[in-house]
Amino acid sequence: MGILSGIVNAVSSPLGFVKEAIGLAGNLLGTKEEKQKFELNLLTLTQKRDSEIEETIRAEMQAKERVLVAELNQGDNYTKRARPTVVYAGLGIVFLNHIVLPWIAAFAQIEVPLIEVPPIFWTGWSGIVITWSIGRSAEKMGSKKKIVSAITGNNK
Repeated sequence: MGILSGIVNAVSSPLGFVKEAIGLAGNLLGTKEEKQKFELNLLTLTQKRDSEIEETIRAEMQAKERVLVAELNQGDNYTKRARPTVVYAGLGIVFLNHIVLPWIAAFAQIEVPLIEVPPIFWTGWSGIVITWSIGRSAEKMGSKKKIVSAITGNNK
């Protein structure tokens, strides 16, 4: 295995990194016991790193959940309706671009430009629609959990 392929393997997966490091250690370390000790230490460090990454992701998700719940518990009703407003705005743009403006262009025999929307809007819009849909589905199945209420905005 060449150096370049070893680097690609190491970067692409943690297990690949461990295997590559163990292979290098096999060339550098002398006894079988040293190699086994190195392998055990490397696996332990890798597991510790993976555990820390998972904990960081979990903490970030909990922080986002707390922000969402705090927004929905405030007194401003528009903030509670902001997600549906974004959903309806996206649906309105889709309706205009794919139904209204093409009809106008066809009947008036003119070129009608479509509404240009940045891709980041569609990324955010998709995330909001998916989250809201999952929350509404869970709510309709009878879930009374706090997170479902936070997603849907219904505090029943």
